Amino acid sequence: MRHIFIINPAAGRKNVTNRVRAEIEGVCARRGVAPLIFISEYNGYERFIAEKMCSLFTDEDIRFYCIGGSGTLTQTLSGMDDEPNRQIACYPTGLSNDFLKCYKDGNRGFRNIENLLDGRVDELDYIKVVGSCKALDFVNIGIGNSIFETESLFSLISETSSTAAYGLGVSYDLLRNVDTSYEISIDGTDYSGHYAMVLCMNGRVLGNRITVSDETYPDDGIMNIFLFHQMHSTKAAETYMKLYFGKNADIQDRYTMVKGRRMIITRKDHARFSLNVDGEGFAPEETTLDIRLIPSGVKFVAPQHTALLEPEDAEK
Repeated sequence: MRHIFIINPAAGRKNVTNRVRAEIEGVCARRGVAPLIFISEYNGYERFIAEKMCSLFTDEDIRFYCIGGSGTLTQTLSGMDDEPNRQIACYPTGLSNDFLKCYKDGNRGFRNIENLLDGRVDELDYIKVVGSCKALDFVNIGIGNSIFETESLFSLISETSSTAAYGLGVSYDLLRNVDTSYEISIDGTDYSGHYAMVLCMNGRVLGNRITVSDETYPDDGIMNIFLFHQMHSTKAAETYMKLYFGKNADIQDRYTMVKGRRMIITRKDHARFSLNVDGEGFAPEETTLDIRLIPSGVKFVAPQHTALLEPEDAEK
């Protein structure tokens, strides 16, 4: 198996490249593993490397180790082909690494190279924005995404905590009263309308602590789609604060939740989309998006001692 490590020095508040590289080299030397180590050089570099490695080692088993944040993970995943001999692991050094909150121990245990080398492989679902990118956690359309369109603003906000960054991004759009009219089809049923936000969830958490529903699991073969209704800025701000503090029961009348596997969505003004995909900004060329859940489509490496959250864990 090829063991390919991609380190993103820009993830988190501190550059941990030297420390993590020393850990990789030390552990792999003891194990007799020959690692390929890459240091991310620019936004999207992880995707480039994943594409290149998959094209070079077509017939070989590959395990990618993403050392960084949620963006590092989704960029690497988006660059991987769909061959069954590909695996992906996450060594969290980012601000939140939200997808790991699907596991009982959260980030603990994943921040260890030996645990990942010895890890088991979970076959998990992922969300595919056809022709653009892939997500393990979520795809967000609408409120909170305008910050990705302004590089200076995004750079400034990114200096804060992940929770604060997401909150500031949302607040920025609330002040601008962002909502849009969409044509939407989910598994063939029409849900067209005017929405403040369209959120597709495969994982459980976004913005470090926001859980819209406890019914989302990355291995159930279902994509949970939340259509947040049009609302004025004050009510939208209140809705966000309810989500932030976990008072979801108070706002269930403000969105429609649909369980499905495929959504076709077009803005009625035919403008391009700005997407927040697991905390990473994407701007697809297409003005109509085909967003699909791919059941058991990714082999995700997890430490042996941890497990995915189950319904009883959510209730606790």
